[in-house]
Amino acid sequence: MPLFLCMIRVQYNPFYRYICVFIMLIIGLSDVLDGYIARKRNEISFLGKCLDPIADKMVIVISCLVLSSGNIWPEPRFPYWLPTIIICKDLLLIFGSVIFLLITGEIRFRPSAIGKIATFSQIMAVISVLIGNHLPLSILIVFWKMTIIFTLTSGFFYTYRAIKQL
Repeated sequence: MPLFLCMIRVQYNPFYRYICVFIMLIIGLSDVLDGYIARKRNEISFLGKCLDPIADKMVIVISCLVLSSGNIWPEPRFPYWLPTIIICKDLLLIFGSVIFLLITGEIRFRPSAIGKIATFSQIMAVISVLIGNHLPLSILIVFWKMTIIFTLTSGFFYTYRAIKQL
């Protein structure tokens, strides 16, 4: 919540950009640390395996939506196609998981390297827009295109893996 409150304040005070970057870094580092500690202590639960990716996706999706809104966020902004692709991929995976659960009676949450890379690239894309006033547009476009490549690749990979398990 503090991240989104700060994002909304950027249009009134540009300093909030840097607070947003700091909060995003804290979110990312705490997510990595939390996962590491849970694995190290062997305290991985089914609920944690479900809620952690959902929380990550919510932060990324809401950030992308805010950072693409001309009413909320100053320049530079995400082009509308970027959050659209990210949201469509996430919805496909959610509905696919529900269908898989209905067909097989179980659901297996196993993150993949490409999925982790996609999430990392999405976080980096958000950070690139947060500090976009210091980056040329050409650099932002590279971040955005790489994010889409990894997002689509992970979506295809998870879909392929689910179909193969049926």
